Amino acid sequence: FKKVLFYILLICNYKIIQFLYQKRRLDMKQIILLAFICALLIPVLIGCQSEPKALTVDEINKEKQAIVQVIENYNRASERKNFAELVNTLADSVTFFGTDEGEVITTFADFKKAIEDQWNEYDYTKYSPLTDVYIVMDKNATLASILFGVSFDASKGGVSENLFIRGARTLKKQDGKWVIVSGLLSVPRPKVVATPIDTTKVNTEVKH
Repeated sequence: FKKVLFYILLICNYKIIQFLYQKRRLDMKQIILLAFICALLIPVLIGCQSEPKALTVDEINKEKQAIVQVIENYNRASERKNFAELVNTLADSVTFFGTDEGEVITTFADFKKAIEDQWNEYDYTKYSPLTDVYIVMDKNATLASILFGVSFDASKGGVSENLFIRGARTLKKQDGKWVIVSGLLSVPRPKVVATPIDTTKVNTEVKH
């Protein structure tokens, strides 16, 4: 965009100087001076156009709420097993890393198969609202990363399952709305609490 603007201004400057010279309204010294002034002004004009307005705190919070809503919409679509709604939350190209080793998804065909396999595995699924949400976003609100936790309830044939999942998603602005570019999920290991050995007990075993 900067290059295009530069060339447009340069051509306009040349045409104006050419017109004035042909009409004999400027002599050669005046033309050189005018050209020099325009050459100094062009970078200033381009610089004024290049820096977008900084977002306010309220605008930043609004963008972060929109990012969270995209993740929630993804989860709701998954619960309803609605692939069309799910795709609405995704970018034109995506990359996902699953909980299984070697599960790397880079095409929509692979993504569709993986999500349908998940849907066929359960009769019912439910995601809780997001917890432990952490969002990093660029200053122009075009690229963002979100980390979160979510509880996952599922059942199959009367057998229930409950997991706590950690998730990470990268999002970008596409056609004015946030969409998911990549992501991964992991199931945290349960916390192991070591049982201390009671050294106060006296060995009462009698040896014969």
